[in-house]
Amino acid sequence: MAVEPAEKSQERPSARGFAMRRPPRRSRRRILWRSGLAMLVVAILVGGGWWLLNAPQFAVERVESGAYRFTSREQLQQVLSVFLGRNIWRVSSGEVTDAMTELPWVRDLRVIRRLPATIEVDFREWRPLLVVAPVDGGGQRAEEPPQVLVADGRVLPFPDHLALAGLPVLVGVSWAGGNDSGDRRLDVQHAGAVLDLVSAMEDTGLESVSPVDFLIAKAEGFTIVLQAGGGNLLVGREEFASRLNRYMAARQHLARGLDVDLRFADRITCKPAASGGP
Repeated sequence: MAVEPAEKSQERPSARGFAMRRPPRRSRRRILWRSGLAMLVVAILVGGGWWLLNAPQFAVERVESGAYRFTSREQLQQVLSVFLGRNIWRVSSGEVTDAMTELPWVRDLRVIRRLPATIEVDFREWRPLLVVAPVDGGGQRAEEPPQVLVADGRVLPFPDHLALAGLPVLVGVSWAGGNDSGDRRLDVQHAGAVLDLVSAMEDTGLESVSPVDFLIAKAEGFTIVLQAGGGNLLVGREEFASRLNRYMAARQHLARGLDVDLRFADRITCKPAASGGP
């Protein structure tokens, strides 16, 4: 008996297998509520910002600074007084910094706001390194108020309200205006070498054992004149640190009052000093 295969079902698949959930309808009331809340937050921020920038509580009443020595008090007050009465949030650190750079002794600074109405300006000053005795065109020392060298190469008038410290005197160089601001600087021929020599004197501790009277610039290089007839150190134009270290290692074996020539590698040449001054 033959059995015929049953016919395939012609039923269509259930539509449920292809059904998608409809997104819930957004409540118009919820949309309006959220929009209103966002607008309220923006209004509060804008209003708060306007209040901070205009409220009299934030008008600057005090501008304070840390300790300082070389800067004139009158100049400092003149520069900082322009910020009094202004809104503390409208005074930028850059604005204060730009104003303070007009003061020649100011080296670097930090500006701090102390709410509600105080600005603190904490700054460091340049340190005088040498007294500079310039020469005029005829080779004679020019009569000038005391001028001192600082570490960025400028030559500044020493403040009138201070007693001039016992700094070494730099002899045999000239200086002139160096830029549009009128800063005086050492001549290009000597500027870098002088700063290198001062740095070498500090690094080797020379003045802690042998105080210096003069640094003399000559054609053959620099000579360091020690105080109280201690002698003269000929250090040339370069390698100051190594030459001074050589002197420091041998100084206890050297008599006072000698011309000590340190310009030749690995040796020290001595002879009686011709003169103890410039």
